[in-house]
Amino acid sequence: MKKQNKNFYTDEKIKEIFYNNIFLRTLEEAMESDVDINHLENIFTDEVYYTAMKIVPLLERKILYLYYVENCRLNDICKRLKLQKNEVIKYKNMGIQHFRLNLNTLFQAEHLYKGGANNEEI
Repeated sequence: MKKQNKNFYTDEKIKEIFYNNIFLRTLEEAMESDVDINHLENIFTDEVYYTAMKIVPLLERKILYLYYVENCRLNDICKRLKLQKNEVIKYKNMGIQHFRLNLNTLFQAEHLYKGGANNEEI
């Protein structure tokens, strides 16, 4: 039996998760919730996504928030956070990587918890 790639979350899937969770909410719902630059994880209604984002480092979460929620341009994010362009790009990519790794870890932990590792290989 051939093993599948253990990286369950591709770049496209990560972007889809962000867009589906952020843009499916109405603007009114977003304004009434406690979502701000420090709490991007509150965008997610799914507990796994919430947990995965909650443990992403704060600066990376801030950059992801500004990029995906506020649709800020790179220059605006640099000015707001007082960072260089290359730093913002690096932290954005690291934030996505951390989110992806957290999702993979949580998925595998849930799979093991349900006894999936004993029954079949991933």
